[in-house]
Amino acid sequence: MVTVQEILERPLFRTARIVAGHAGLTRSVEWVHIGEIPQLADFLKGGELVLTTGYGLTTDDRRHQFLKGLITVGASGLVLELGSSLPDVPPDMMALADAHHFPVIVFHHPVRFLELSQDVNGLLISRHHRILDDLETLALRLRQTLLNTEGPNAIVACLYELLEVPVLYRPRDDLDPPITWGTWEALPGPFKDIALNPLLEEEGGQGPVYLRQTVLVFGQPRGDLVVKSGTARIDERLYLALDHTTAALAQDLIRVETLERTRRREDAVLLERLLFDEEPDPILYKRFRARYHLEPHHTYRLFVSSQGPNGALEKVLLHLTDSATVARLEESSRVVAVVIGRETVIRNLPDQLAAWARNLPQLGSLGLSALHTDPAQLRDAFSEAHDALLVSQCHASDAGVASYDRLGVYRWILAVSRQDAERLLIEPELATLFKSGHDAALLLDTLDTLLTHIDSKLAAAATLGIHRQTLYSRIQLLQEILGPDFLSPERRLALQLAITAYRFWQRHR
Repeated sequence: MVTVQEILERPLFRTARIVAGHAGLTRSVEWVHIGEIPQLADFLKGGELVLTTGYGLTTDDRRHQFLKGLITVGASGLVLELGSSLPDVPPDMMALADAHHFPVIVFHHPVRFLELSQDVNGLLISRHHRILDDLETLALRLRQTLLNTEGPNAIVACLYELLEVPVLYRPRDDLDPPITWGTWEALPGPFKDIALNPLLEEEGGQGPVYLRQTVLVFGQPRGDLVVKSGTARIDERLYLALDHTTAALAQDLIRVETLERTRRREDAVLLERLLFDEEPDPILYKRFRARYHLEPHHTYRLFVSSQGPNGALEKVLLHLTDSATVARLEESSRVVAVVIGRETVIRNLPDQLAAWARNLPQLGSLGLSALHTDPAQLRDAFSEAHDALLVSQCHASDAGVASYDRLGVYRWILAVSRQDAERLLIEPELATLFKSGHDAALLLDTLDTLLTHIDSKLAAAATLGIHRQTLYSRIQLLQEILGPDFLSPERRLALQLAITAYRFWQRHR
């Protein structure tokens, strides 16, 4: 970009003086135009430095029309050769120029406009060639970065090294952190609209000014690249450099996603054979250990989701790859994933998933296996995760995430058939309640709450939302149905186990 100030510093302009619009010296000049007619602005498109002798500006109306037109069309400035046609710049012209920060430059002696235009246009052409050279250098650096698969941070760094102004890449996915180069007082965005081409914007309606372009992959917005501009005009160098870099970021995303799809297909084939073949080839276990870096000090958990692939689950799996290796098998109604890493990381996985699930209710239920180290235990881990998933779907605690090593009594319930659980536990303890002729569901809720808050009748009544006297009446009825010892330690334990088993099997009829 060439500014009015730079042109004033040229040798041919050493005798020129600026008489108005001093605040507009940073205006960019894109070309030089010579004209005398009041309607000259009709033939301009903005960014021109206009040279004139004032020959056609002999009246106040003509001068006002001429200057107002230049300001309106967005010309860069006016160069006047003062003489017989216009011996001085009238005060009204200077006042109008000052009001719009429009530079007015004068020569008090005759000058050759041809030499002035050749000098300025030569500078502009030279600067344009330099821009092309810079863009070619940027394109080469971007190609090398893409070929070396250095990632988005290195791509954004190429743009920063060329422009030497603050650069920001803000992915649309909230889990991906912004990439910044240079100093930002505050990061613009996040953005919701799409800037198909570089768009000049102003944060909050007042500085700083920045240029933004959206990174699109197959028509979908994946991020926004932002460059601090510092001027209200779009600089061609910034514009083209931004366009080159967004294209490179899109190519990198396509490369990564293509490789990811290939890797997922390979993961799925390997896991399917290990989990569902009757007798997996022992070489597959070795391949699993090598592929996913299952080293002697590493462990793994397998988890099963209650839903097929979705955005929430994808975010969780992506987040897990920061500290572990993830292999997955995607089906229409569920996702099976094996998370492998250091024991401390994998041991805390249930708590980590539960924390994410509380913020991502669309994640659904998750069931995790216990810790394992041997790939030959994958089938056992799959069975454990499936059992844990069944428990998570009927248990309200822990945000729908259950781990097999924390199932407690559910491990015993799942170890026996439903018929045996009904015959040996549920019917001996609860049959009289179901056959009593009273509201069995109401009494079962009361019994469950009472056993949970055995030390506080007040807490039990509050949980049920009833008066304490009503609770005492129900306790008396339960005593008549279940026997006077139904709150003794042994009966309490048996009743709680029976209720837990009953509700589990009711949920999974």
